Amino acid sequence: MELESIELCPYDPNHRIPASRLQYHLASCKKKNPKIAKKMANCKYNACHVVPIKRLKEHEANCINRTAVDDEPLNLQKITQPSFEENENLCSAGSQFTDPDVWNVGKQG
Repeated sequence: MELESIELCPYDPNHRIPASRLQYHLASCKKKNPKIAKKMANCKYNACHVVPIKRLKEHEANCINRTAVDDEPLNLQKITQPSFEENENLCSAGSQFTDPDVWNVGKQG
C-alpha cells in the first residue's frame, strides 16, 4: 500500500492533512479562521492551493497545475440581438404563408 502525501493547512500550520481530504478540511478551517481567510486567496488553477493574496500572482505564474491552454485567450463569438427592422422583416415573412398545410408538402391526401 502506497503512502498518501500529507499537506499543510494554510489556515493553521499545525494541521497536517492527507491530500485526499485537503479540500474538505480547507472549507471547514476557513470558516473557523475568518481573520486569516480574509488575507488568503485560492489559485485559479487549483482550488486547493490557498496562498496569501500578496503572493497569488507569483503562485499562479508558477503553479504546477497551470497549462498552456490556460494562457490562450478565449475567442468567443460576439452574440448580438437582431435589430427591430430585422424582427419586422421576419414577422412579415411569416405572414406570407396563409395555407396551414404549407409544412406538409409531401402529405398524401
